[in-house]
Amino acid sequence: MKILILGSGSFAGQALFSNLLDDGYEVFGINRSAPKSTYYWNWIKKYGKEINKYWYEINIHKDPSLIIKKINYLQPTHIVDFMGQGMVAQSWDDPMLWYETNIARKSYILESIKELKSLEKYIRASTPEVYGSSRLKQKEEANFCPSTPYAISHCAIDYHLRCLGKNYNFPYIIARFSNFYGDGQQLYRVIPKSILSIYNGQIFTIDGDGQSLRSFIHSDDICSAFKSLLLVSNPKKEYNFSSSEEISIFELIKKICNLTNTNFEEVVKFGPERKGKDLIYRMDCNKSISELGWQSNISLNNGINRVFKWIKENNTYFSKLSWDYEHKC
Repeated sequence: MKILILGSGSFAGQALFSNLLDDGYEVFGINRSAPKSTYYWNWIKKYGKEINKYWYEINIHKDPSLIIKKINYLQPTHIVDFMGQGMVAQSWDDPMLWYETNIARKSYILESIKELKSLEKYIRASTPEVYGSSRLKQKEEANFCPSTPYAISHCAIDYHLRCLGKNYNFPYIIARFSNFYGDGQQLYRVIPKSILSIYNGQIFTIDGDGQSLRSFIHSDDICSAFKSLLLVSNPKKEYNFSSSEEISIFELIKKICNLTNTNFEEVVKFGPERKGKDLIYRMDCNKSISELGWQSNISLNNGINRVFKWIKENNTYFSKLSWDYEHKC
């Protein structure tokens, strides 16, 4: 098995990349930027400069042809794809960029991937945002109802993969995950940013009234899910992955305030709501449980404590950085 991770520098991508390396798999990564420092990714200490043997710095937006060239050179048997423009709210600022990257360039690369003689599985990380806001648990075959350019771009490429599977027998698998989190995550994401703000005595702003409900899935559970997909799943299948815990953003920040012995009213304010923000995502995960034997094992309390420990150990470094999202394409 030769595994290639597209978007190996994304939060979930690097977690899976390091996990597979530790387990002795032959794994390679393509990402728009070089690996982060050991403050973010502690696992880098183990591999040091050796990581450059397995990691290729290529930008999907600027150099899609170079990505294709590298894929053809590596001839992977399995591809896990996290690559593309992330961020939901910011997709409204430049929808064309999200569509160019996540649809046009992605489909261009897929045209070459589908011709690989070596390929056994292509696994794409998708999002529950394709289903839109729903109080009912959505199964994998549910209708799509996107509310942002980000979600629309995911719907389009998911549909495209279904067409490739039907017309070319392309061995795709689509995996939709609830919100990722864990140590090593980008500092602008809600859990690390709120911990950093509160721990350093700065005001944290909640979008809207904070009543939107989310499920969070820890990086350990993300890795176990993808390993199940790599080893157990059959092609042309779709799976949902989520924890069983559900929490409002309001209650999440209160939980973090309690962890840091901080008064909620003193460190939190409320700002405007994001455009197109969905109230709740609920996914039916019975298929991933019954067919793959997967389940979420890291509780939210345990996971947040681990993120807090990571930030506390590296706070001197992190406190000097920006915790806001800075757009790069």
